[in-house]
Amino acid sequence: MHSLLWGVVVNAYELIALLLSITALALFVAAVHLRWFSRFRRGFLVTLTIAMVGTGLGSSLLVGIWGFKSAKQIISQEAINDLEWFGGLVEKELNSEVKKSLTQMSELSALLAPSIEHSDIAEVQDEAGDFLRINKRFSQVDVCDKSGRLMAAIGSGNATEPINRVAAAFALDGRSFTSDPYLSPAFGRHVLYLSVPVLSPEGEVIGSLSTRLDLEEALSTLFNSTQYGETGYIVLVDHDGLILAHPDRARAREDISMYRAVQSGLKGESGSLVDLNRAGQTRLFFYRPLNGIGTINPKPMLLISEMDEREALAPLYSLRFKLVLGTVLIALACLAIAQQLSRYIKRPFQDLLHMVEQVQAGDLSVRAHTHGRDEIGQLGAALNGMVEGLRERDVVKEIFGRYVTTQVSDEVLKGNVNLGGESRRVTILFSDIRDFTAMAEEMEPTQVVDFLNDYFSEMVEAVFEYGGVLDKFMGDGMLAVFGSFGDAPDHPRRGVMAALRMKALLGKINGKRSIMGKPPINIGVGIHTDEVIVGNIGSYRRLEYTVIGDGVNTTSRLESLNKVFDSTILITSSTYEEVSDLFECRLMPEAQIRGKTKVMTTYEVLSIKS
Repeated sequence: MHSLLWGVVVNAYELIALLLSITALALFVAAVHLRWFSRFRRGFLVTLTIAMVGTGLGSSLLVGIWGFKSAKQIISQEAINDLEWFGGLVEKELNSEVKKSLTQMSELSALLAPSIEHSDIAEVQDEAGDFLRINKRFSQVDVCDKSGRLMAAIGSGNATEPINRVAAAFALDGRSFTSDPYLSPAFGRHVLYLSVPVLSPEGEVIGSLSTRLDLEEALSTLFNSTQYGETGYIVLVDHDGLILAHPDRARAREDISMYRAVQSGLKGESGSLVDLNRAGQTRLFFYRPLNGIGTINPKPMLLISEMDEREALAPLYSLRFKLVLGTVLIALACLAIAQQLSRYIKRPFQDLLHMVEQVQAGDLSVRAHTHGRDEIGQLGAALNGMVEGLRERDVVKEIFGRYVTTQVSDEVLKGNVNLGGESRRVTILFSDIRDFTAMAEEMEPTQVVDFLNDYFSEMVEAVFEYGGVLDKFMGDGMLAVFGSFGDAPDHPRRGVMAALRMKALLGKINGKRSIMGKPPINIGVGIHTDEVIVGNIGSYRRLEYTVIGDGVNTTSRLESLNKVFDSTILITSSTYEEVSDLFECRLMPEAQIRGKTKVMTTYEVLSIKS
């Protein structure tokens, strides 16, 4: 619990520092945006000074913090490398102990084979007892015959624990078995359960031999020498967070599973962190997982080192002082440079500012008086060139500024658009997002904009892919027209193909939303073929290339029937007559469309005909 509280406190300090930095930056940006400093006679100098000093301080602090963290990471990485090396040593020692123990057990099994074959239980018990007295690393010996009957179970101090039938089964199958380390309830220590087959002279399995290897005793010599510095040491932790080996043998079997380093390490992670130990002391922890040694589903172990943070990071404290001193010197230098730069820029900048204000007011006859050949002079020349370009493009801008899509602009440049209105038979497509209002209420405004931008990017591509013209966006709805330009007699097919493509792209969008844990979205599409007015509609000062007529209203209201029928793509009979041979469609029940006196026949588009 105290580890968690310490982590929360550290994160709280970092969060407060971050919020203060963001707040200061936001206040400065707001002040610049509102020209708050313009109330001072030397407001430009104040703004430039704050910007330069702030940038200098921010940059030096960023570099300083980066350097400090980099140095800290180097020191931490060296400690982790040492831990990696020691981890390899521990794994080698464990494997060596297991291999050595299995070899001794195989030798004992050869001695026990005659007695097991003759079912001489007394002799088996004597030989097993002698083995246990000679080899102090073992806590218990079990012997079974080939039927699995227990012939001997001898433990140190007259304590025994039940036989592991899985291990015995491995041995009776002719294979050795090694368990993961576990805390033996009988011996009160961490042990390994080892089992080997007992073979007759002919090589036949006639029994099994099992032992409990005292792991704490086996590793004690290695870990007694792991202390480094004044406070640092390394311990081995099992998969339950219990200490397997510790320089202080009295702390063996201590539960440290609440340490954040232990929790991270047992997830397979390596690294370092600062935390409180059980004594409430602030310590620097390094951790590195070890591979398990069990025969079945080996469970990982963990190497963890602990030492005083100030001792570990002592070389960094002098570096921190130098970084602070360097930051102060940089701030003073930025202050002096800001004053000189303000004087250098102020006069020509005011001339350029006056010119920009006149251009902003619409006067394209002004020219900037260039000052020299430096960047300010180049800026003046560039502004003059910009004004010339604005004059030349003014007419073009006035025309094309009235259109909402580049597709229409391209057709205008080709001379294919009548700058009036004409009656034309087209196919109209209207799409809408289901329950978008409820979904938008759960989102921030910026999230709504980002979502619609991503959604429309896919949907508009489907329209353009089949030669459609994007008419307009209406909230979460989209109006597109097929057949309004050129000779496209198959515009009903193009409209339906675009709708099917939109439906497919919706699956792509929903796939991404599923990965992010967001619910899928549904759309409705209405398609209607009708005679409408196509062209430029509006006033003299503002025109819009669009379609008008009853067919547009019909399409919009047709789309809303998708909610009633729980469908995605609906078409009217006028469109169906053109595409019935190309697409699989289903006749829908008769429905009254709002604003229409007659019942309209509609069809749901299912797929392309094979």
